[in-house]
Amino acid sequence: MRLQFISAVYTLIIAFISYVITITFAGWFESLIAKKMGDDVPEQMGFLTLNPLEHFNVFGFAALLWGEFYSQVLPFQLIPGWGRFIPLVPDNIHGRYYKLRIFTEYVSRSGAHFIILLCSATSLMILCGAEHVYRLQPIISGPVTSFDVVLISLLSFIIKQNIILFVIHFVIGMLKYLMYFHMPRLQDISIMMMIYSFIALVIGLTIFSPLLEYLVLYTTESIRSLLLMFMK
Repeated sequence: MRLQFISAVYTLIIAFISYVITITFAGWFESLIAKKMGDDVPEQMGFLTLNPLEHFNVFGFAALLWGEFYSQVLPFQLIPGWGRFIPLVPDNIHGRYYKLRIFTEYVSRSGAHFIILLCSATSLMILCGAEHVYRLQPIISGPVTSFDVVLISLLSFIIKQNIILFVIHFVIGMLKYLMYFHMPRLQDISIMMMIYSFIALVIGLTIFSPLLEYLVLYTTESIRSLLLMFMK
């Protein structure tokens, strides 16, 4: 019983640190890109900050913990935690290449998760040795300290979370972009809009998930190859 309690506390701490790092950077990065593209609404609402309290979402963190502790009763193994909703107002974006800038704004959160993912994967490879990390799975060999084990667990958790968030937010960003320019009526809140959006999200995840996961693995394997080359 005591071991189970210690394990639960350990998981809680790892999940909390991973959640705070992920949602704080992602929220700040999305707000920064929005401002650079010409939309200053996120900044005005106080999201252009690295203060975790401004990005923390109680329900998002609770969903993350629910997925960690009760995954056996769920049809899927992992629920990613999410931060506070950051409103984007692309109507504020004008000038040259405004369509490209609006697209950049919509997929910026996905880009933030991709950056976190690459940084965490690179750190994991440096910590464990690039030759001991395969397809983002660390293989611990030889003596390691308790701190190393904790750090490996944290990095692995961050990677796992941000792979899912990268895919989800890329598909959502694409859908928002298409709706903004080609299906503006669907932007109005209605039951039919919610149904159509859900169907489009499921189709988008089905189509893009394998491609984006391949992109992640290809990029991280390229980093791994570079690290192996420099370590020789």
